[in-house]
Amino acid sequence: MFGPQFKQRVLELNASDERGISVVREKVKNFAQTAVSSADGRPGFKLIILDEADAMTGDAQSALRRTMEKYTRVTRFCLICNYVSRIIEPLASRCAKFRFRPLPPSSMLSRLQDVCANEGVTYSPDALNALLEASGGDMRRAITLLQSASNYNAQNVDKAIIYEVAGVLPDDALGPLWASIKAGRYDGVSHAVKNVLAMGYSSTMMTRQMLDIVKKEHGLDDYTKADMLLKLAEVDKCLVDGADEELQMMDLCCHFAQAWRSRKAV
Repeated sequence: MFGPQFKQRVLELNASDERGISVVREKVKNFAQTAVSSADGRPGFKLIILDEADAMTGDAQSALRRTMEKYTRVTRFCLICNYVSRIIEPLASRCAKFRFRPLPPSSMLSRLQDVCANEGVTYSPDALNALLEASGGDMRRAITLLQSASNYNAQNVDKAIIYEVAGVLPDDALGPLWASIKAGRYDGVSHAVKNVLAMGYSSTMMTRQMLDIVKKEHGLDDYTKADMLLKLAEVDKCLVDGADEELQMMDLCCHFAQAWRSRKAV
């Protein structure tokens, strides 16, 4: 598919698997320091692609920074990450940042229909819409959920199966939680949070669904919504960084309860 010079010019590594400082010192440095030339004899650039670079250790990122500075004349680096906040600032400041938005539902829907047709997956009319909702614009996640749902029930994939494999909170779990927030009692919020977590649902999925509730809640003014969403972003970052799920969800829900009490009339 590619010419013989492709391997000489491009190195691709999955940084989540090869994330230590030894990889940077050996593979990356050895590849970066060798110059290559094009067919007409002019000097050319080499490319190093590090997928999931946010999984690299801090020491590995520091070593990578020095390698980037030293061999910038012959090598270019492409860092692909899910969370740019996990990239150390000296490394991030040396890169041009490109942020990719979630895919539009129309594009994902047509592609998922092609996948189902090629793989022989039968599905109900509402299954793909549920898949789009659960994946949040991530095609890789959508296909993974579709595969898991198909393995779960090869006869027919429906909305309930998609929600189950995706870990989406059902109304009978999320409803009491939001009701306790509106009631504003600490013991009620604490019981609802512990009950949801005891069911095994992900706190990340919980925050995503709480985001949708806040956006659609007609009883909140714009200022209160903005305050809630800011707190939601702070909690989401703490969860990504490995904070305790129960403490973070309690902090979020108590903040929501306080914001609900102090909301302005709409």
